[in-house]
Parts: sequence; structure tokens; C-alpha cells
Amino acid sequence: MGQLPDTTDYTWGIDIALQPGEVITEAVFTVYDLYDWRVEPDTLYIHLLDNPLSGVNFYPDNEGSGGDNFAGQGILVGTWSDPSGGNSTNFNFVLDLGALGLLDELNAYAATLPSAGYATFGFGIDPDCHYYMDKIDFELRTSSVPTVPAPGALLLGGIGVFLSSLIRRQRICR
Repeated sequence: MGQLPDTTDYTWGIDIALQPGEVITEAVFTVYDLYDWRVEPDTLYIHLLDNPLSGVNFYPDNEGSGGDNFAGQGILVGTWSDPSGGNSTNFNFVLDLGALGLLDELNAYAATLPSAGYATFGFGIDPDCHYYMDKIDFELRTSSVPTVPAPGALLLGGIGVFLSSLIRRQRICR
């Protein structure tokens, strides 16, 4: 993308299909080399969204510099304002969704099946000023959760072990 002008809002819909027993264990959203074109008190808003349109989508921001257009949609995961402005400082804006306590929500989003054209989850990005950056990256790690047998299966297994030991004892005693 390279630029995030205040005249545009963005959504980035990500499609993921977790396997049965698989969960998201780590999720990190990073904007590389982020800076504002000048020093000002404007804010970059980033939301975690449930079922946005798939892929990267652009929307006109009719309010320009004036608030969060994704307010009330999804979860606000971070905001940022450039303290120096005007030129690159090689600053990477990192949002660790695990450290923010959002992995349960992210797993719940990923467990739903979206309708055609929509993603399982994604991000809403609203720049209130003209920001520059190199790229946006989202790293996701998953792992398989061992399945726990149902209580009935454990009971049947226990009964089987008990009966096997009784039969073995009877054979030894004869």
C-alpha cells in the first residue's frame, strides 16, 4: 500500500480454515516504518473485525481528519499518533493480539463460516492523517490441541482394564 491517506478507510479480510482441534496461539499485526507526513495530533485506528469483505478494500472517508470510522465495529486493538512527524524514523507499530488478550476472540472469529465474499476475520484501518509505511504484515501461529476423551469413554476404558486384571488374576491363581 505505501500510503494511508486520511481520505480513505481500509479493511483487510483474511480467510483462514482451522483444522479440527487447531487453535490460534499467536497473532501479531505489524505496520513497518510507519510515520505521519507532519507533526499533528491525528490518530491511526486499527480494529479487529468479524467477517469483513475478503482481501484489501478501500472506502471513502468523508470525515477526513475527524474520528474513528470503525467505532462500534469489532474490537479496537490499537491507536497511534506520530510524536515527531515529517520523516521516517524506521518505527514499526506492533500489535500483539495475544498480549492484548484477544486470542479467544480471534479463535471465535476463525471458527465461524463466513458467507460468500466475506472473510473469517480481518482488520479495519482508519488513518486520520496522511501516514506513510513500507508494508503491513500479519503473522499467525496455530497448534493442535490434544483431544480429551469423553467421560463415558474413560469409564469404559477403566472397566476394561479392571476386567482384564481380574481375568489375569484368575488365570494366575489356577
